[in-house]
Amino acid sequence: MSYSTDSPFKDISILYRKAHIWLNNGCAAQDLTAAQAVVILIVCDFKMLTQDEITKRLSLDKSVIAKTVTKLEELGFLKRSTNAKDKRTYDICPTPKAWAVYPIIKEQVEGCFRRMTQGMSDEEREIFRRLLSRAAQSALKQEE
Repeated sequence: MSYSTDSPFKDISILYRKAHIWLNNGCAAQDLTAAQAVVILIVCDFKMLTQDEITKRLSLDKSVIAKTVTKLEELGFLKRSTNAKDKRTYDICPTPKAWAVYPIIKEQVEGCFRRMTQGMSDEEREIFRRLLSRAAQSALKQEE
């Protein structure tokens, strides 16, 4: 069955929703939501970030990130400590528990990408990946 939306915004909405559902389902065995998994992923990618950096890199609301980080800290995935240079800022680091699920999360994210691009050739998939990255970087630069 083929669907034509005739709108890149509808297409992006569909991809976001489906990817979110797939990642939620894929991370359920780790007792994580898609949102929590993405925060663990980015903190592990950078080894340490401030809450503000997580907020900016994911382009999410500060309160959403604060709640997610607090929950992940309670669950033992993240460690929050006061920043040495700015006492009003928290540094967020992954715990061994986060490092244990990190490869699983990466595998789930890659699985979601494969599902969304299953009708594409390897070359098309790589071009799509690069174009998505460029579009995201462009959108983030406009917030600076």
